[in-house]
Amino acid sequence: MKTDEIIKLIAAFGIGTIVSTIFSFIKSTKRNQLDYITKERSEWRKGIRKIIVKLLGSDLDKKKNAVNQLKTQLNPYGFRRNYKYGKDYYMADGHIWDELEDFDFSENRIQRIVQYLVLLLKFDWERSKDEVGIDQNNIIWNALRWILIVLNSVMLVWAGQVNNEKNTYFAFISLILLLLQKLTLKLLSGLNLDSRKSQFAFFIAFIFVFLLPYIYSIHLVVLLLNFYKIIKLSLILSILPILFIVIVISSEVYVLYQIYNLDSQYVSKIKILNKNESSYESEEFELYNKIYELEEEIDRVKKLKKSKDIEKSKKRRDRLQKKLDKLIKENN
Repeated sequence: MKTDEIIKLIAAFGIGTIVSTIFSFIKSTKRNQLDYITKERSEWRKGIRKIIVKLLGSDLDKKKNAVNQLKTQLNPYGFRRNYKYGKDYYMADGHIWDELEDFDFSENRIQRIVQYLVLLLKFDWERSKDEVGIDQNNIIWNALRWILIVLNSVMLVWAGQVNNEKNTYFAFISLILLLLQKLTLKLLSGLNLDSRKSQFAFFIAFIFVFLLPYIYSIHLVVLLLNFYKIIKLSLILSILPILFIVIVISSEVYVLYQIYNLDSQYVSKIKILNKNESSYESEEFELYNKIYELEEEIDRVKKLKKSKDIEKSKKRRDRLQKKLDKLIKENN
């Protein structure tokens, strides 16, 4: 064996060893971090269970101590949040912080706190299981998405070379939409789908970001199958409606599955607990949020120095404030 070949083998072996060591180190570090977080969460859940036991006991001093302990275990970002009753509010324990305000240790207040904590324990446990598990649906979807990204990229390059403007534009738009899908899912999962605006936003996002690139990708597959004469065009056209329906349904199911995730299920359970609230409380919450939104709008418009818009927003805010004050007065 020549000296050059020996040097190449040593170099290749050395590089392979270094790469293997780096990957092993990264994997080991991630595993250690996950084990640490899992252990910390387990200890946190034990602490919450002890707090629940104290709250359900008969000793008032222990109950007071439990409330003080609970405040150290909650998410500090939920304390006195300005914008209430949205998904972020519940995920930051805002509903529990608000319940602890002027806590009088009455049976109803204690039961509500306990119910909130039981849901929080269940949510944290399910989240821990999800983090250590493997989401097969997500793996399949990501694999399919990257196949479509490659397919659209190839079409974009080919269409550009042969000056096919129509397919160049379509392939480019489809490629961008496919790349934006993960970000879109993240944004959609933060929506409150109880409101009409959010439902409309979901519908538009589903049609444009998910359905359109899938339909165009089907078009590309049909072109390829027909071009290479793998399947007859007549057969493709006969199964196309069925294929289209399957893609629409499966896409919608997957998107809804990703949006209505563990966080959304947790928030919906809390809202079910709060369904016993009176219409007065619901109206009060809605007015409160509208007033806060207007306060933010006034601050934003002030920076733009639009005096007419400032006055308009202030008048609307004052009307809502009067309505809120009247509502509170009538129910006290």
